[in-house]
Amino acid sequence: MSTPLHTIFSWFETGDFPTETQFKDTFLSFYHKDDLIPMQGIEGFEEIFQLFASAEAFQAHLKDPNAHSEYLALLNAGNLTSAHVDSWKGKLGISNAATIDSSDQLGNAYTKIQVDGFVDALKDADKDLALKIENIRNVLLSNDLSLDELQEIVNFIKKNRDDIEALKAIPIGESREDKVKLLLDYDGLGSPKNQQEFNKQVYDKVLLISQTATSAVVQVTGSTEFPNTLETENVIIQARDSVTGKKINIDDYATNQTIKINMFGDIVNPINILILKVKP
Repeated sequence: MSTPLHTIFSWFETGDFPTETQFKDTFLSFYHKDDLIPMQGIEGFEEIFQLFASAEAFQAHLKDPNAHSEYLALLNAGNLTSAHVDSWKGKLGISNAATIDSSDQLGNAYTKIQVDGFVDALKDADKDLALKIENIRNVLLSNDLSLDELQEIVNFIKKNRDDIEALKAIPIGESREDKVKLLLDYDGLGSPKNQQEFNKQVYDKVLLISQTATSAVVQVTGSTEFPNTLETENVIIQARDSVTGKKINIDDYATNQTIKINMFGDIVNPINILILKVKP
């Protein structure tokens, strides 16, 4: 039982001689440094305590496939609207991304089957052109040439110059469908030069978003400072005894780079520090 301060002050006015009982009542009115302050003795603690999730609720949250689906994308992208997709394309600089034909819409790039068909056609054309060139070579090696035959060779070379030059660019039998050049400069994706490089840049960016961590657990044995792997100061930090599961009162401070933890008094068991990323 505590004694009001104004009563204690009246016992120690100038000229007073406090009694043993008054001294005892005075010190019993305050918490000693070695004593733990009970939870009910902290004003507003119950309200603050309600803000923290229980271990059971947190584990259920981690296993909930729809957690934060109102403002975070699901792994299967099932909650993304057309507006969301357009926003992602704009942020990633892929508004002109190549797409392949699907069952419900037409794409703007050739499929591998289509490209293989083009390559097969080129191979057949190359074979025919190579045969004609071989015939020309045989004619040139012959000692029996007429003026008409020479003019025929000249006309053939003029008519098929582009195809002949193409033979030097794409050897017979080689496929180049993975080296399709891009018309625009996607500087936001590292300025890829062909379709293959473009696809890899887009995949790496999407993979990074889906794997971005939203929580972390660090075990400590006392006051310490450690790197903030979530890379944001918008976090909620909880501390619990790793053996008893009891919540531990701590003082914490977070920046984008580090998290500092200060313990109140000595601890017996290692403490699990739970860091949750929250929406700014």
